[in-house]
Amino acid sequence: MTFDDTNLTEDAGAGESSETVGAAWDGSDLPSTAVVEAVASANGREPLEMPPLYDTLDAEALDGLLTADRDGAHGNVGVSFTYDGAYVWVDSGGTIEVDPDPARSE
Repeated sequence: MTFDDTNLTEDAGAGESSETVGAAWDGSDLPSTAVVEAVASANGREPLEMPPLYDTLDAEALDGLLTADRDGAHGNVGVSFTYDGAYVWVDSGGTIEVDPDPARSE
């Protein structure tokens, strides 16, 4: 998994800054593993300190959904959810975005 630089965005309505962490997963790891690592990074924690992803969703189903069409023949599939207090977006193209404050991502 690779991490992009943290993107700083500004909410024009509230004048608040938010940090969104971008990451990418590839064929060398599973999407579920990459999500745990990305959220841990966004929250300043180690992956082993994170709660099990399967407490939030079916990690095997997530992996199956996102890896089934990795070549994009049927379009890009994306999933969003909240995990360990962070908003997560992950897609079959390998993109992961994490916002530690899910209220800003709604």
